[in-house]
Amino acid sequence: MLFISIIILIVCFNHKIYCLSCFKCMTTNFENDTCSDPFNPIDNHLEAECLATSNGRNGLFPARFCVKISGVIVDVDRHVNRSLLTKSLFLRTCIIDNIMDSTRSSDSTGNFRLKNFNQIKGVRMQGTITVCSHDGCNQANLFKINSIIILFSLLFLIVY
Repeated sequence: MLFISIIILIVCFNHKIYCLSCFKCMTTNFENDTCSDPFNPIDNHLEAECLATSNGRNGLFPARFCVKISGVIVDVDRHVNRSLLTKSLFLRTCIIDNIMDSTRSSDSTGNFRLKNFNQIKGVRMQGTITVCSHDGCNQANLFKINSIIILFSLLFLIVY
């Protein structure tokens, strides 16, 4: 039993998972947009070990994808400021769920709706959504899992 506990401790303290680093920015100033293309990484934040929410789950989790959304706002919901119409919007962030899974493609061009995505609510756009899974758009940094949680979980499983 002691031998198994020591092996579990060694595994727990050496266990690592890969977590993406993604640029995170959004158009907030339409006259001086540092998130737009051509993109300048010096003006924007590269979030190492990017964490994101997932549909149906509470909390933040290591991101699996980085996403870039760019396009022109062609329609807005009733409660959204209509002055946004015809403005170019850029959003770069990290996500867990592959929003392009149904197309089996890494990018898609056309009309799409952003509803409760990041800080954007009720906007229809014409543009491009690009998803990638490497740093920069992205090289994986190591992200350590909380070893204490894993240790207690494994010990609980062994005891019961």
